Amino acid sequence: MTKHSMLRRMLQADFERLLEVLTQRQHVSPHEPVANALAATVDEVGVCPVAIEQALGWLGIDPQQAIGRLRRTELMQLARTVHRYWRQRQPGPAASERQPN
Repeated sequence: MTKHSMLRRMLQADFERLLEVLTQRQHVSPHEPVANALAATVDEVGVCPVAIEQALGWLGIDPQQAIGRLRRTELMQLARTVHRYWRQRQPGPAASERQPN
């Protein structure tokens, strides 16, 4: 198995876990604000809080809106956007492999 395909699987698993947590919170606590549901992902999945802020701003979602008010497509878009910003904030493997000059 190549490193590229293994990395792709790991990234997909992170996104799926993030979407799973948001979906569960949407069903269990539909009146909970989006901001609170996303804050729970920081603890449960390890999402960067800055990535959450950036995603909410970019999508224009009111953080105080109830998570239950989001349609499935909006929830998926939110999860993908948070995941994209989160991934950008994580140091890549190339950065840790570089040798100082």
